[in-house]
Amino acid sequence: MAMLGEYYMITGIGAFACLVSAAASGLFGRTLRKVFPGPRVLLFHKTSALAGAGLALLHVLGVHGF
Repeated sequence: MAMLGEYYMITGIGAFACLVSAAASGLFGRTLRKVFPGPRVLLFHKTSALAGAGLALLHVLGVHGF
């Protein structure tokens, strides 16, 4: 049962971290593009948003037993 709790913890924390980083890169995208190349900032934003959504989906499906 410990493995199942670790799965929920990893997917939940991972989803939260990815979505927070996606939100931060979205909110501060103009400032970040001044420091980093624009396409890299957009790639990071899209990747972290998709990873966060995927982890959130795995977390919810795991919690509900699918």
